Amino acid sequence: MIKIRILNESIVTEQEKITLSQIVGDNSVISFDFDNTLVKSFPDFDEDGELIYINGGSNATMINLMKYLIDDPSKKVYVVTSRDQGADEKNPEEGAPKQLDKLNLKPDGLFYTNSQPKVTKLKELGVEIHFDDDRKEHQDIQGSGIQSFYPDDFLEDTNQVSKVVAVTLDNKVLILKRADTGEFDIPGGHGKSGETTEFTAIRETLEETGLDLYGIKQIKVKEVEFNGRKEDISYFYAKLNNTSDMLKDDIDLDTNENTEFYFVEPQFIDDFMSNATNNLKNVSNEIKSLTLDEQNEPFQRKMAEKHREMKKRLIGLGGNKKKVGPYTENPSLERSKSAPPGFGALGEAKKEEKTRIKVKINQNLDEKRKKKRKKRKKRRKTAGYGGYFPYYDLYDGSGGDSGGDGGGGE
Repeated sequence: MIKIRILNESIVTEQEKITLSQIVGDNSVISFDFDNTLVKSFPDFDEDGELIYINGGSNATMINLMKYLIDDPSKKVYVVTSRDQGADEKNPEEGAPKQLDKLNLKPDGLFYTNSQPKVTKLKELGVEIHFDDDRKEHQDIQGSGIQSFYPDDFLEDTNQVSKVVAVTLDNKVLILKRADTGEFDIPGGHGKSGETTEFTAIRETLEETGLDLYGIKQIKVKEVEFNGRKEDISYFYAKLNNTSDMLKDDIDLDTNENTEFYFVEPQFIDDFMSNATNNLKNVSNEIKSLTLDEQNEPFQRKMAEKHREMKKRLIGLGGNKKKVGPYTENPSLERSKSAPPGFGALGEAKKEEKTRIKVKINQNLDEKRKKKRKKRKKRRKTAGYGGYFPYYDLYDGSGGDSGGDGGGGE
């Protein structure tokens, strides 16, 4: 089987190309989203609190397919992106045209929707097949006669696994109860071909919970043998951008993977060890060592002081010279239910010993809270990777792992 190397040693097989070309078939007008469909990245903050974008890899299968179709004179190939065109023009080196040029991709046209749904432009162009990572775009396309596919559906799982200790602003750790085994676990799963281990952790967390991660840092790597193959499990620490009390209303649990979620204070993590996965056990000591002042206060202060400015930059409305590219997902610019300095655990006189929230509680919210949540979800463009990540928007939870990808046997 021929191996085609594209972009940073990402590998695409000839068979994958054949399979995708069969899906395209006789259709003559094909379009691709750009962010998180062709290339991947995730936002974070540098040591000065400035928003930056970090390379998360690429989808070499989609890039290869696009090149293959561009070379076919019977096909029209377009890139349709929800980016803001003005922001791309303001930062040409970081814009989609320049990035496509670096990828040696020369589509028949590049079109911006400026955060509006793509379906109108797709119909105008006569698109028959569209590849996009964003679940909301797929929902909009339904009934239009256009076939839509998730780009990561065509990527194989790798032997790289990412698991993450996700910590709230009030220093509680997110624990999930697996649907398949009933064990307690931390978010994460298998990587996809071409993506970095950090991106895997962020994507998997968003798919499983709808929550965004920041400040991701590797804790350790462990090699294990699972189902007859060797796997490398990367363990990470990352921050959630709100307190546990606020996040319990934002969490959107994928019940195919996990049935319950818990926000646990580090000193009580041993209460879960009798029914925990090896992955959770492997980071139990690191969890117990977490302290509020060291891990959360600087981040909380940055989130409170610069949230609106950073969120503008995140969606491509501001000038961030360090970012890879501007992105637009049409969120509200207001800070949604996050804690200002002195609020939450930093200002509370009393802590709960342990917060356990079951899915059925979310299902029994009163009508007013349901409406608020529905409104908030409309503003957030969930992707995978949801939230206001550029690609989840970093991912919508679409495609890829289903049926409980806990990631590895450890």
